Amino acid sequence: MCSETVIKEMFYSGKSFTTSCIRLVWKQDDNEGKVTLKSIIVVPKKKIRLAAQRNIIRRRMSEAYRLHKIELENVLKDKKLKLSIAIIYQNGKILSYASVEDEIKLILERLSKEI
Repeated sequence: MCSETVIKEMFYSGKSFTTSCIRLVWKQDDNEGKVTLKSIIVVPKKKIRLAAQRNIIRRRMSEAYRLHKIELENVLKDKKLKLSIAIIYQNGKILSYASVEDEIKLILERLSKEI
């Protein structure tokens, strides 16, 4: 997701929920493109100061998201919806890949139920 206006609009008027270490913000999209799901992964500098540590977390979140987004995409295709989502890391420490993957699975399942 590249458009600054789309990102701002999603944070101002989108819906959200939080798990223990990840916050998900989403908004239904009206784009005419073929993409059903646009996403952004955020690791705030306020929580994790070092860029190398933020990159480690971002890579773990991206990989877990890449592996588990297929189920959500199938739900969106069935309902003919398009979403923009932001996945925001909320913990102050680096978590293992297994716990990050569990959190990502949990938020994606919850999102597919709430749509």
